[in-house]
Order: sequence, then C-alpha cells, then structure tokens
Amino acid sequence: MPKKEDVNDSCAPPGSVPAGVAVDEGERACLLCSGKMYFAKELRVHVCLNKDHGVLAYYSLDECYFTSQEKAAVMLAKEGKKFHMIEPSVLQMIGVEP
Repeated sequence: MPKKEDVNDSCAPPGSVPAGVAVDEGERACLLCSGKMYFAKELRVHVCLNKDHGVLAYYSLDECYFTSQEKAAVMLAKEGKKFHMIEPSVLQMIGVEP
C-alpha cells in the first residue's frame, strides 16, 4: 500500500507537471506570425489571436501548442512542434472566435 506522501491528491493525469512548478510568464513571440503572444494567467497559457492563423495557444509547462485551425496545425507539424487540435466550439464557449 502506498504511503500517504506518495499518493497524488490532485486530479491531474499521470505524467502531468506537478502543482507549484513555475509557469514561464515571460514574453513569447508567436511561432506562426511572430506577433507578441498575450499571457493568460488564469489559463496559464500564452495566446495569439491573429485572425490569419486563428487562435494559437502555447502551454509552456508541457511545451505544447493548441489550435483549432487545420492550416495552423499543418504549419506546426512541419516545424516538428507538439500540438493538439481543439474543436472550435470549445473556444467559442470561452468567448473566443476560433
């Protein structure tokens, strides 16, 4: 039986970055348009809202990008970057136009 200190009490999936790890809040340029990315502290991600490539989010703890646009995903894949596709409806739920 695992000791209490070995048990992860959070709901984070296995392999996730542990709580308390510092987030890179520094300035970041968008990989797709070179524009300045906004840091959304409440979501802990850097975000670019350029309409040419759609919403692009970067989560520095996992070094992973998120997009809802196929064109942006193709560009990320060509760059060899780790990314996830998000359904446009998810972005609309938080008030962002994909």
